[in-house]
Amino acid sequence: MVARYIPTLMVLGVALAAYKLLGLGQYFEEFIHPKDLQESYEYIIVGGGTSGAVLASRLAEDSDREILLVEAGGDPVHNPNIDVPLMADSIRGTDYDWQYRTVPQQNAFLSHHNKEGIWHLGKGLGGTSNLNYMQYLRGSRYDYDSWASNGAVGWGYKDVLPYFIKAEDQQNGEFVRTVFHGFGGRLAVMDVGPTTANQIMGFCFKEISLKKRDLNGKNQFGWGPTQATIRNGIRWGTYRAYLRRSMNFPNLHVVTHTTALKIVFEGKRAAGVLLQTGDKQTLVKAAKEVILTAGTVGTTKLLLLSGVGPKNHLQSHKIAVIADLPVGENLQDQVFADGVEFFTPYTGVTISTAKADSLISMWKYSLFGTGMKASPRFRESTAYIRLRHQPPQIKYPLLGLHIAANPQAYDPAPLNVKEESWQAVHGDPPSKEGLTLFPVLLHPRSRGTIRLSSSNPTDPPLINPNYLAEEVDVKILAEGYQFARRLINAKVMKDWDMELTNRLLPECAKLGNFTQAYIECHVRHIAIPAGAPVGTCRMGAPNDPNAVVDPQLRVRGLKGLRVVDASIVPAATTGDTYATQVMIAEKAADMIREKDTVKAIKDYFKHLIESRHKKIMDDEEGAEDQRPTDSHKKH
Repeated sequence: MVARYIPTLMVLGVALAAYKLLGLGQYFEEFIHPKDLQESYEYIIVGGGTSGAVLASRLAEDSDREILLVEAGGDPVHNPNIDVPLMADSIRGTDYDWQYRTVPQQNAFLSHHNKEGIWHLGKGLGGTSNLNYMQYLRGSRYDYDSWASNGAVGWGYKDVLPYFIKAEDQQNGEFVRTVFHGFGGRLAVMDVGPTTANQIMGFCFKEISLKKRDLNGKNQFGWGPTQATIRNGIRWGTYRAYLRRSMNFPNLHVVTHTTALKIVFEGKRAAGVLLQTGDKQTLVKAAKEVILTAGTVGTTKLLLLSGVGPKNHLQSHKIAVIADLPVGENLQDQVFADGVEFFTPYTGVTISTAKADSLISMWKYSLFGTGMKASPRFRESTAYIRLRHQPPQIKYPLLGLHIAANPQAYDPAPLNVKEESWQAVHGDPPSKEGLTLFPVLLHPRSRGTIRLSSSNPTDPPLINPNYLAEEVDVKILAEGYQFARRLINAKVMKDWDMELTNRLLPECAKLGNFTQAYIECHVRHIAIPAGAPVGTCRMGAPNDPNAVVDPQLRVRGLKGLRVVDASIVPAATTGDTYATQVMIAEKAADMIREKDTVKAIKDYFKHLIESRHKKIMDDEEGAEDQRPTDSHKKH
């Protein structure tokens, strides 16, 4: 009886597979209909990336506002691999990636070509949310309380948590029942797994008394399966979650493949933006505001080209100074150490593109949105580790571990690592099954800059993150590397016959067999940029000379100009910048619209915080005073 329906089911399965895997669905998507630019709009938003897509969508909800959204890249609908979580790395190096390069580093990337790192930052509607690993990590409460205590009034944890909740459509019912998560928002968030890799790491961490936690909850010290912005097996970036539903609003005009050359000022007021599409340049006026959402690199570069930045630097490029502000200073980026690889002779641990191309895996993904193709590029879980000698007043993690369900989770070329150095450590693996643990420096003390290379808008900027310039940054990463290696002694690792290759990087081998000096040398030679830069348009008090924007995100000393992206973040957070940027855009939208869409949530949290209710307070704090300390600023 059932057999008669098998051909029909097979045809249906093939059709679904073609729709999802071959990208045939793009022909049924709404396209951006080109139309002529108007001479003026109320708001011009420059950058349709992670935060720009959110902000444009929210502002467009008010039908009486005219908005122009300008994006240098294209529409992500034309690359079907963007939708498939496992294929994140295939987007890197394409037209959807800016592929920025750092200047040669003095203290890191010593085994990279020309000592340069590559930043894979998104280009196109949705920005980096089209090519990141979709991890939803908000950071610690102490991150945001530090912002507020250092001048960014209104950005403490009690102020930003309601916007995280508003944006979120949390799929984990247990998390929703806590006070930290939301349901029904735009941004889908789901658990990864359960996978074999997470089961192994769960036993491993339990053996060393590292608690399983909601890493976006009360306390971050512990581990948890990855929470990722995926819905039904599809990447749920800000283009899908926010912008796409607003594309046909009559008050929102979206232009792609269009570059903002400079902001045009009338006195101290941002009056418009000079745009270029192909060979054509057009000046478009802004009746109310120009809002920059081009990301840390793009926003910084545009401000500098427009005469907003350090006076001496601008004058060196013969750019008229509109405002002497520290634009481009305070650059920070988290950084990963080289991965520690664990190999097992047993099957069933590794997630890979090769396995995902099997017939069964493709059918799982096509029909149910599950299987390996739904994996956020092997990133199955995260752990936050307390340092052995962590000062007691620092109540947030300085060190993290990202666990990838693949013993060879990256290739050297996209990271600019020399092939011979990579092969010496990672070549000819003993097995294709296993795990990789990546230690990550969460709060770098090192600071860098973004500068112009010339006054020509087409020339790339000079990006100098100054990675590992501070010795303490190397010490923390080295501790993470040692921590990861010691996990080989866990019982579950022995049960799986896990092994390390113990190969030494030739450039550091003279320093001994995994001695402290060797590991620090290895960290300096091979490192991986997190690609989550922040800080170059730092938010602070209106009278803070080190701040670029005030707590309303207005550029200091100017009118009609705001910044709404990761560049305003004063210091790197404990998490990733992705969730934080969505929060920033949601909060900025309320500021601009002069609305309070989260008042009920705020009132609820005000009561919980004032009463120090156990639902909201850090469960390791007890009765201690939780006011933020200056120690966060130092790290």
